[in-house]
Amino acid sequence: MISGTAVSVVIPTIGRASLRSAVESALNQTSPPMEVIVVLDRDCDPDLPESDSIRVLRTSGGVGPSHAKQIGVESAKGNVIALLDDDDVWYPDKLEKQLAAAPVGDEWIVSCRFRLHAPGRKPVTCPHRLIRRDERSVLYIFKLRSLRKGRPCLPVPTLVFPRAVAQMVPLSVSAGSIHDDPLWLMEVQRALPDLPIVQLPEPLVDVNATPGSISRPGEDRSKAYIDWGVRELADQSGRVRGDYLLTSPVSSALEVGSLRGVARSMAAGVRSGRPGLWAWGYASAAMLRIAWRRVGSRAARAAGGMR
Repeated sequence: MISGTAVSVVIPTIGRASLRSAVESALNQTSPPMEVIVVLDRDCDPDLPESDSIRVLRTSGGVGPSHAKQIGVESAKGNVIALLDDDDVWYPDKLEKQLAAAPVGDEWIVSCRFRLHAPGRKPVTCPHRLIRRDERSVLYIFKLRSLRKGRPCLPVPTLVFPRAVAQMVPLSVSAGSIHDDPLWLMEVQRALPDLPIVQLPEPLVDVNATPGSISRPGEDRSKAYIDWGVRELADQSGRVRGDYLLTSPVSSALEVGSLRGVARSMAAGVRSGRPGLWAWGYASAAMLRIAWRRVGSRAARAAGGMR
């Protein structure tokens, strides 16, 4: 841990109603931060609790989360940054436990498990497998080793790191990327190859899968995901590229029921990588699920027509 640790919490926001709960969860930590920086990326008047620890910054509008986060980092007074999304909530002891687990020095990232909340579903603790300290984030996130729920991930509201890390590799380097946060982690480990990522086994964050969010736009973006994988994973093994191409683009196609998107992703996986068996299983299952949905939809329409 950094000597004399002072934490600045950075929350980029478009002014959602959930922002107040996120800010309150940051203020109510057992190891309180020195400040909570709310970065408004939309012209709005957010509902915030009364606290001298809150600072509000405004972007020029619509700069996106990566630029908004970096604006907060550059304004931060603390020597440690903790990121939080405006629709997620920290457990009270999150910062205390993460700071206690932080390595010595100013080159590290600490994450943790989280509880994923999605409408109509039971909460799920994610991820199933933790990253090893010597494991590269790109391999942890994109190389598929099983089909268990809670795939490997390092979400934004779980991340804590020295401000020096974001000064050396600005969060804005991944601005506009379809995988902005994983790309930033990849760039950090390229610049700081010995930097460890520590992921605590306890779930310390409630992450909410908000309907209609920017990351879940309700359209088939499989081609954009394919293009990202071919470009950004060009220096990775064929297995990593192939596993990625048969999972992330396929997930986008599955979300909107696009068989064409799944087929396009599978073709890209063969053309640009060497997918493993788990990835083939995931893509094949996605195709079957879409086909089954269509059969069910047709049957429902036929039943309705006979009434």
